[in-house]
Amino acid sequence: MEFGTLKQRIFLWIGWLSIVIGLIPFAILNIFLLWGYNVPIGNNTSFWFLITITLGAVSTINKKSRPLGLWGIGLGLYLGLFVTVMFALGWAINPFP
Repeated sequence: MEFGTLKQRIFLWIGWLSIVIGLIPFAILNIFLLWGYNVPIGNNTSFWFLITITLGAVSTINKKSRPLGLWGIGLGLYLGLFVTVMFALGWAINPFP
């Protein structure tokens, strides 16, 4: 197999991995909301955020995998925005639990 083709496949896999890892926290969030449990927003959210952003940034290096990387970065940024807004709304409702 040629090195260029292998390099292109690696970047595509990294792009898809960033999308899948970006969707995992949202799936966990939806499952917990549908089942009525306390939502674990603070648990490992920064880990998922950093991994998604990093893999998305690596994936944007290659031209063919750039859309996948941008989707991964977008999911990671949306996750960070969601956690920030939920924390701000929770703090506005009950600042000292």
